[in-house]
Amino acid sequence: MTQAARRPTPRPTYDHPTVIRHQDAVRHLWGDPGGSGHVSDQVYVSSSDLHVLQYTLTPRGRYVHSAANPTVFAADVAYVVLSGELILIDPEHGEVRPLGAGEVGFFRRDTWNHAVNPRHQPVRVLEFFAPPPSRGTASPYARSRPLLQRTRYRDDRWDGRWPQARAERDATERIHVVREDDLLYWLPEEDGGHLAGTAVDTAYLTVTRGRLSPGHSGAVHTARDETVLYVTEGSLYLHLPSYEGPAWHRVDPDDAAYLPKGTEYRLVDVEGAGARYWAGAGRVPEGWRP
Repeated sequence: MTQAARRPTPRPTYDHPTVIRHQDAVRHLWGDPGGSGHVSDQVYVSSSDLHVLQYTLTPRGRYVHSAANPTVFAADVAYVVLSGELILIDPEHGEVRPLGAGEVGFFRRDTWNHAVNPRHQPVRVLEFFAPPPSRGTASPYARSRPLLQRTRYRDDRWDGRWPQARAERDATERIHVVREDDLLYWLPEEDGGHLAGTAVDTAYLTVTRGRLSPGHSGAVHTARDETVLYVTEGSLYLHLPSYEGPAWHRVDPDDAAYLPKGTEYRLVDVEGAGARYWAGAGRVPEGWRP
């Protein structure tokens, strides 16, 4: 019997600054039994510039590729582990990269990817993806590629040369792991109350970790690109000084705020407990094709 093609992931879009509550993110389950496995998505935004969702793998769950669900994309993809542990794999070359909570796995276009949850509790992952599926970078592109026939979960290129070959491995790796010490830190405001660290920055995608100190009241910034801000700790207050709608929005853990390009905003900790967030910004050059 012929396998059914994967149903497209929902594509919620917004034309103005919007707070998307966790319970309102669009749910989507993809996969095929006995093939790819199943993954539960909650999609926050999927526009023409940026795709952001949270996905969950069940205890000891995994996803792999199949004919119906080939997992290779024409995009830059960052997986931020929110809780649990994720083992991210490049099955074409055998790279195996464990990721703990707060760590990022990043890969670029044409990287086949599998993922395993080795623990007995769910793993939750925040995904930033650009150029997004609306540009034909996900399932249509994946089905246009030759299906990966051989799966490898061990990279034997370094046999007999480890750890001497570490620099060579690092120079050729397909999956990049970004931990806290790897972030490129900078200060959005000079008083130091808002610390930001860049995890990923490419022509299409920027992913940033942010921390607001207790009581911090930030300066007004302008979103240079379409941006989604996802709160992980504390309650962050988003001020939109030039927006014609409501000016103040409370963003709680697992909620996201969508900021169109050009939006003026500032971040404030009203409750005095501090806050942490991840932000993804996407951009697609004019005339780009996968």
